[in-house]
Amino acid sequence: MADMDRMQKRKLETYARTLLEAAKTEDRVYENITPLKAEADASPEVLSVLSAMAANGDLDHLPEVLEMYSDMAEGDQQTVGVTVTTAVPLDAELRMLITQKCELDLGANVFLIERVDPSIIGGLIISANGKRRDASIKTQLEAARKIMTQNVKKTEV
Repeated sequence: MADMDRMQKRKLETYARTLLEAAKTEDRVYENITPLKAEADASPEVLSVLSAMAANGDLDHLPEVLEMYSDMAEGDQQTVGVTVTTAVPLDAELRMLITQKCELDLGANVFLIERVDPSIIGGLIISANGKRRDASIKTQLEAARKIMTQNVKKTEV
């Protein structure tokens, strides 16, 4: 356990040292403390978006994203973001059908946030307002496996 703590500490020290050396080069050592504190206090969803932006090379667009986010948060309370996860990308027709169904169910305008996850095999997972509907093949197969293993265990007893 102590070795793991040392390894973790060493890794964190490497991050801090890398940041410090880069900040020294740019003469921003103390200027970086405030944004770093903000990052440390950031919610998981903020960190997730920043990570995706970094992976896509879009961090230079962060001011525009912040402005759009602020406008959306202040102005359009009637639009609900709905995350739709599918095994393959949605086509235009299915996108329209999902949007219409969600708007009827939620009684609000819907903005689809599309995710592709081949591991769900087929079907879809819809998440909105903290609720999730999972109609994926993966979940159906897991439920069938659970039922089958329960039945096997019962017959063995």
